[in-house]
Amino acid sequence: MAWRDAWRRSGLAMFGAGLVVGLVVSGSAVSGQRGSAPADAGALDELIAKERIREQIYNYSRGLDRMDRALALQVFHPDAVVTSPNATGGGFKGNGEEWVANAWRAHERISAHSHQMTNTLIKVNGDKASSETYAMASLRAEPSEDESSTNVIIVRYVDSWSKRNNHWAIDTRTIIVDFSMPHVVKAPNRGSAGKRDKSDPSYAVYF
Repeated sequence: MAWRDAWRRSGLAMFGAGLVVGLVVSGSAVSGQRGSAPADAGALDELIAKERIREQIYNYSRGLDRMDRALALQVFHPDAVVTSPNATGGGFKGNGEEWVANAWRAHERISAHSHQMTNTLIKVNGDKASSETYAMASLRAEPSEDESSTNVIIVRYVDSWSKRNNHWAIDTRTIIVDFSMPHVVKAPNRGSAGKRDKSDPSYAVYF
């Protein structure tokens, strides 16, 4: 009988130890879950900020291509500084509104243009952020009856951002032109169904 009592006592001891371990583990898991909530919220805020900044980068290209001045301008804070240096040390420096006006003058002299924003890296730190975006601008000159030409420009946009009144926009933008490729085709231009204003078909669907 003594061995049965010892066995029963050891079984109870093991059960008690298991119960304690289970409570400790479950308590740690709950504590860990509670502790991760702020981290999860911070990660979500960062993802939301990145998506809003990415959308603004796309808004800029759309604003230029559709010649939608209001859309292009809201990408920049009013006091934003834009710099576009050239190879000899000169180039453009002004605010966002001046840069958009400069781009307008250049784009009005050609028949069509298309800006593609490609790989973008964004770093967020609270209400501040920075990004680098590779882009390609295809600028199509007015064609003649027997040929057309397109200049493809490869650029990078290096931007600093801030969120003011819940609106992400550019504080500073440096436009780095890496190279350009003029392309001449000995054929007439086929024309385009796209429009550089709000008569473009896309506005009727979504914008």
